[in-house]
Amino acid sequence: MNKFNFLLNLQKYWQHFVIWMASGSDLQVWHESDRRGHTSCWHAYDPITGRSACFGSEEEMRIWIDKCYYR
Repeated sequence: MNKFNFLLNLQKYWQHFVIWMASGSDLQVWHESDRRGHTSCWHAYDPITGRSACFGSEEEMRIWIDKCYYR
């Protein structure tokens, strides 16, 4: 693993840790980016129910949230 990949992975894990520490029981939403900075996928995680999902677009993620929480 080269230094660049190591730093990308470290940044990703740090982001997940900060989200986890700051959110408590709130729905957590984040995206992953490719090397060019383009969003590659969206994640959602509900720490209360343990449900999680990964989506190809922000719109798909929003639809999932609406179906799960705003019926």
